[in-house]
Amino acid sequence: MAERLKFPFEIKNVTEEEDKIVKKYYKDYIRPFVRVGPKGFFWMAGYGDKAEDIYNLEVRPDDIWIVSFSRSGTTWLQELVWLLSNDLNYERASAEPITKRYAFIEYPTQRSEVEKPSPPIGGHGATVHDYRDLHTLDSPRYVKTHLNLDFLPPKLLDTAKVFYIARDPRDVAVSFHFMHKLFRYFDEEVEFKEFWELYKRNLLLHMPIFPHIEEAWQKRNHPNMMFLFYEEMQKDLRKVIDRVSSFLGKTYTEEEKNKLADHLTFDNMKKRPAFKTKNDNKHTEIKFMRKGKSGNWINYFDTEELHSEAEAYMAENLKKTDLRFPEAE
Repeated sequence: MAERLKFPFEIKNVTEEEDKIVKKYYKDYIRPFVRVGPKGFFWMAGYGDKAEDIYNLEVRPDDIWIVSFSRSGTTWLQELVWLLSNDLNYERASAEPITKRYAFIEYPTQRSEVEKPSPPIGGHGATVHDYRDLHTLDSPRYVKTHLNLDFLPPKLLDTAKVFYIARDPRDVAVSFHFMHKLFRYFDEEVEFKEFWELYKRNLLLHMPIFPHIEEAWQKRNHPNMMFLFYEEMQKDLRKVIDRVSSFLGKTYTEEEKNKLADHLTFDNMKKRPAFKTKNDNKHTEIKFMRKGKSGNWINYFDTEELHSEAEAYMAENLKKTDLRFPEAE
């Protein structure tokens, strides 16, 4: 049995002022929120309890892991990867929700201390399996996480195939805002401008976003890593299908790949019950599958002040990196 590793990053409470601010929004949490590691990733106290357990998860050579910051095209990529890995088994993909096909490992650590029902996706909660029972699953296992790479098992990249998908942080901010309402983290009355203030201050789950992406960007040339942009998938999904097929060692005909591209269009995916929640509101943007567009952030940063803040936010965070997001179509 492998020796258990100590989680190598400091976990400390946010300041009293920060905790007071975020608890106006994340209302059902009793213990202080925490920041983890030198970049200060923001998490619920429950993650602090289990960070070492997740860090010590056994990784298998035939695992496939999807890593992302939330609302970056994760579900879209999950479906693409799973189908290419499973001989385009649309029948099983239709019968078995993605929340069962992939273990969302850290999900239980996000729960509030005040019990409340979580909205099901496709008849299940946000996941059927997580870090607690990952070891019981048959191979090959499919794993989803919004944890940054450094907090995952240290031998992950040298052992299994890993996909990372990134999206323009301004579009993420908008989608993340609606996700917080969909999953009842925030009240529906919270305006985007309030959310943006928390986003800038890294006072939201998973934040900060740039270091999260940068960790993966720095490892993009590892032979077991495929780094993708959401904008790439929107611009030329067939090309991405070719790349992923090659990465997985799979070969399909042009006809089969064209059929998959059609299956994966946003309009087709959002029609399927597996990609809806019971909280989806057809009269608002509070939906699991919302718009699926790049560059839509401009409609929410809709004052000169907000637009200028968004541009300054991007410029400041990109100035010390060669990371660049593709232009929206």
